[in-house]
Amino acid sequence: MLVKWCRAMLLTGLAAMSGTYLPAASGQIMSFARPFVGVGSAQQEIALNPCLPEADVLKQFGAVAVEQLRQAAARWPANTCRDAAVSHNLADWFYNSSALLAKTDRPLVMADIIQKRTRSLAACRDVACLRDKLPAMVDWAKTNLDRTPVYGTDDQPINVEGALLSLPKLSLRGLHLPLPGQGKFCAGVQIDDLDFFSTNLKVSGKAYVLVKCREDRGDRKNWILENDGGKEWRPVVDLRASAMQIGNLRRNNHPIVVSYLEENRGTRVRILSYQDNSYREMLRFLVVDDHSKLAHAFEVEVNPDF
Repeated sequence: MLVKWCRAMLLTGLAAMSGTYLPAASGQIMSFARPFVGVGSAQQEIALNPCLPEADVLKQFGAVAVEQLRQAAARWPANTCRDAAVSHNLADWFYNSSALLAKTDRPLVMADIIQKRTRSLAACRDVACLRDKLPAMVDWAKTNLDRTPVYGTDDQPINVEGALLSLPKLSLRGLHLPLPGQGKFCAGVQIDDLDFFSTNLKVSGKAYVLVKCREDRGDRKNWILENDGGKEWRPVVDLRASAMQIGNLRRNNHPIVVSYLEENRGTRVRILSYQDNSYREMLRFLVVDDHSKLAHAFEVEVNPDF
């Protein structure tokens, strides 16, 4: 499931791919033709459309969800949900912009633009303001979603993980254990409680090793260790991940790293950049597919330091 989704994500600016560019089919761009789009939870459905019919929400999700819907609608000017054109365009904006962020090859740029435009909508004091701003914003989101690249099915992103190291005790001299959190996530705190892998990270003058718990308890703990030619290995990535991939964009002479963690509600995506001698999270969001298998980004968090 994760491999299939990673292909669908098409993080072409973040995953080194070599396919031929083709424009995405316009048929992937959808508007709300029915109350729910199938992203799973009431919170996510309401995030895509704060003007859902209360009766449908009550029937599908219950009374608590109706209160959530009312709170969401109250954030917008009075009568927003009574204006058919404005409420439709508002739902279109959230639907298409969330899909754009999930699929774009420029997630940092798009996240910033989408958040700024959504804030400009939230600043509206009346329905006329929304009526004036929304059409151009929806058109922008749909146009950019339609332009997301499509690559051949044989194209594969580059994984961080390489081959299993057979003799880590010899090749990793200067390694200090336990690693951060090793006692919590692994069966023990010794080197034999870990598996070590080479990586596909390429940085001049540095070496990298991926480390996982030998006995994975379902936490999917990952560390990436760095050695800059000295005697010690130090962790520069410390997170839970089902998979990690390497981007072809670079910051501070280091490649971007994208991690994916499968959760019950979807796939958590984290985009990491090297800064101050460690990889730091620039952007995170939760990806969930709708009925049409179009991915949407929820719970978007941007690190303001980048």
